[in-house]
Amino acid sequence: MRNGVGLGAVAVALLLALVCEAGLAQMGPRYVIDAAAGADVGGPARGSVQLAGKGLALIRFRGLRVLAVGTDADAYSAESVRDWPAADLVLVTPANVGRYDGLAPLAALRRLPVILVEPSDGATVPPLPARSSVSMRDDGPRYYPMQTWDALHLRKGKGRSQDKTWLRVTAVPGLPGTAHVAGFVLEMGNRQTSYRLYVSCEALAADDVDGLSRRLPGADLALLPARDGPRLLPLRRAGGETSEPAALTAAGYPFSAIRR
Repeated sequence: MRNGVGLGAVAVALLLALVCEAGLAQMGPRYVIDAAAGADVGGPARGSVQLAGKGLALIRFRGLRVLAVGTDADAYSAESVRDWPAADLVLVTPANVGRYDGLAPLAALRRLPVILVEPSDGATVPPLPARSSVSMRDDGPRYYPMQTWDALHLRKGKGRSQDKTWLRVTAVPGLPGTAHVAGFVLEMGNRQTSYRLYVSCEALAADDVDGLSRRLPGADLALLPARDGPRLLPLRRAGGETSEPAALTAAGYPFSAIRR
């Protein structure tokens, strides 16, 4: 990281570590979602990240499906949305190169939760309907705008709480001195085991990529935008050795939850 790790970076690192280690029940989220249970919820605590189209990454974990979408990607258009894979939650990252069609492409996502960065320039996001005001005729997407350190909890499954698959999404800042949302930490699992995936909203320079493991203590994998498609970078490396981000492929990257 440029100029070493400053006080701002240390503060971010410590706060993120506390957020991760405190567990699902210890921090009050801005949003809580109970997703419909599917037949595939449960089983071993394993998952995968795979390329699902140009600019689309599908994250699976014990029946939970999260689709990460770059808003300047070829797949972000009203015509392409119908071909997106099924998901329980859509995570929208801001455009990196200026090509952006607004929220119009998302209109076809019927009643699907959509996380996006809350605008800081006075722009508005369609308001999230109150629970009591949502009717069966209200078929549009459910928008969940987030600011730095906002969190969203999603639970999927039936029965006891410990039998459900849960997801915590936290919006985090970037380099020291910045306050905007630079990415999202997705933690999937339970109190004993979990997996932490960082989804970056920003294309990073090489030295910033090298500093990710220090800036995001406890994160296991990073999903990074790139001009030629999303790339993956493992952040838990034995002996501290470095590695280069690798292209995300349709074959996918398997992972297993880690005992904390």
